Amino acid sequence: MNQSRCFSYSAINFNHTSQKVGQILNSEIKVETELSDEQNNIENDSFNDYLNKFNFKVIESPKKNLAQIERSFDNDNETIKIFFDVAQVANLPYDAQMMENNNPNTESPSAMESNENNSEPLNDDFDSMADNFANVKVVVLKNKLDSAVSFELLMNLDEGSFFIDSVTPFDSIDDALNESAEVELKRELTYQGPPFSNLDSDLQDALEIYLENRGINEELATFIGSYSEFKENNEYISWLKQMEQFFN
Repeated sequence: MNQSRCFSYSAINFNHTSQKVGQILNSEIKVETELSDEQNNIENDSFNDYLNKFNFKVIESPKKNLAQIERSFDNDNETIKIFFDVAQVANLPYDAQMMENNNPNTESPSAMESNENNSEPLNDDFDSMADNFANVKVVVLKNKLDSAVSFELLMNLDEGSFFIDSVTPFDSIDDALNESAEVELKRELTYQGPPFSNLDSDLQDALEIYLENRGINEELATFIGSYSEFKENNEYISWLKQMEQFFN
């Protein structure tokens, strides 16, 4: 008899704790949905401006961190695909002090004096700057030639700037985009060229202008920031709802 009571008591406890989790999730969903409804119109306007101006379209990818936009032109002979991780971008630290320090009109002590008196904080600043970069991949396809070139970029969201890390040509579009484990391994083993900074300065300038002419600019950085916040928040709400279904 005592064992039966103990078993029954445990079952009641299990049900209660599960319901408690479900109630908290339900409350969180309501809060996040209200905030999302308020922000979505503003954020939609923010990133739709870029999409409309440069004729990009979003390739929907529910339940994935990886976001993709693309555009085609030159009679569909050339296609540009841009990939970025919304979770990585949404969690980038925003350093208002760094932005102020980057302002040329802001008075600041000399770099030499700062280095002498604050060597440890300076090292921390370098670490902080490294954390401010997100990875962005731009793949340009020449459809008639069945060839592609991939640009690995580093995006600084605070500055709205991009830095080319590497440029890799591929023999075929499939080699550049196929997501199978075999092809991904082949890509990892492919020679990706020298560090971009080691290239001839004229070639560096020409490649940077090539990307800018295709919409890889400060406006893209603004779009990526806005869209990442939008998609990451929607994915979070979907995650909450799926969790709620389980615990209810």
